[in-house]
Amino acid sequence: MLNRLSDTIYYLSNQEDKERPTLGLVCGDRYSLIIDAGNSPRHAKDFLIEIEKLNVPQVKYVVITHAHWDHFLGMNEFDATIIVNHQTNELIKEWQRLSYDDRSLQKYVTTNQMSAMCMEIIQTDMPNRDRFKLKSPDVIFENTLTIDLGNKVCILERIKSTHTDDSTIIYIPDEKVVF
Repeated sequence: MLNRLSDTIYYLSNQEDKERPTLGLVCGDRYSLIIDAGNSPRHAKDFLIEIEKLNVPQVKYVVITHAHWDHFLGMNEFDATIIVNHQTNELIKEWQRLSYDDRSLQKYVTTNQMSAMCMEIIQTDMPNRDRFKLKSPDVIFENTLTIDLGNKVCILERIKSTHTDDSTIIYIPDEKVVF
């Protein structure tokens, strides 16, 4: 179930037991923007089902806040423009080179390229993944990018944080909200 932050901003709460981060939705008059794509195609589909229950404009953009797997592995499910900062894009490229069969996943866990929790969620939420290929982002920005959703501006800014060096924040000035 989506939580309503304002008339134009919603979020799907995180689920720690499933390693699902909070996902956001910002709605303008013409378009909507999603914040993070989820930890798997299943997570992304669950979010899209909740969005369909709302009367909001078409989702045109998905912004990935950083390159931790639980924030981008669901991005193939969105028929939208995927936006990342330059450093996030470089890190996602590493995930695009991976194979997602059980044997490969186990190897990544053994060599500390992937957590056991990540492997378990991929195996559970992506049963048919033999040919899975993570798509490439569509828009790559350096430091800042402003998106107008129609009477709703979102400012994307790349920052360094204690969580990761490739973080992007999304600021909605008229709501004074930061994701």
